[in-house]
Amino acid sequence: MAKKEKKFDRRGLLSFVAFGLVVMLLTYLIIAHTPLRRTIPGYPTPETQQAAIENYQKIDSLEKVINLWAFQVANIQRIATGREALPLDSMRLAKVEAEPDEEQQAAFAKSDSLLRAQVEQLDAERLATPAPARIEALEGIKFSRPLKGTVKESFNRTESHSYVEVTAPSGTQVHAVLDGRIVSAEWNELEGCTVKIQHDNDLVSLYHCAGKLLKSVGEQVKAGTAVATVGETGELSQAHVLVELRYKNQSIDPALYLEF
Repeated sequence: MAKKEKKFDRRGLLSFVAFGLVVMLLTYLIIAHTPLRRTIPGYPTPETQQAAIENYQKIDSLEKVINLWAFQVANIQRIATGREALPLDSMRLAKVEAEPDEEQQAAFAKSDSLLRAQVEQLDAERLATPAPARIEALEGIKFSRPLKGTVKESFNRTESHSYVEVTAPSGTQVHAVLDGRIVSAEWNELEGCTVKIQHDNDLVSLYHCAGKLLKSVGEQVKAGTAVATVGETGELSQAHVLVELRYKNQSIDPALYLEF
């Protein structure tokens, strides 16, 4: 009797499991292949699918525009630092291989030419404007020594030497002359590393041809903080650094305020 009950229990269990699987399969087929699937929370409707496609197209279009802007900004930076503009055929979009059409290329070329002319005109005006011997707004400011070295070339506006060239052993630290914020820290083949610091009183200090950068863009620095090191970079092989001061975007003689 006990054996029959066990056999009955096993058959009943197997029948229940089989019935459950059939119900689950039927439920899946009904939901997956009928309009009932739209009642599932989060299941995309035709409207949401179309909206997703349109959003993807918009994002793709925005990525193209952003990449084009990035290309233009890169050229602006190169022109502003005296380098040649990148050719249009060097532009490679991250996900889109399509090249700009002739109208876009012509627009880019015209924009680059106008920008180059504007930069050259501003430089010419800045060099043509006579610099005052000393600036009253900077009087009384205690500048920190940028580095200890030998002045090899002095400031000379008429010869476009808007800096003081200081030679020093390679590895010598270059310090910020005042408290300020790093607004540029970059490297290029012609000038090596360049650090640009924005100070109060419309004053900017620049340190060209450095060998190594010690600070990054956005960092706040105190006067005397090491921001770079001297290195054998740029067009000259001798270890040196070029120190430049600009007041209201006009180069001034660093030797009037700094000790080397």
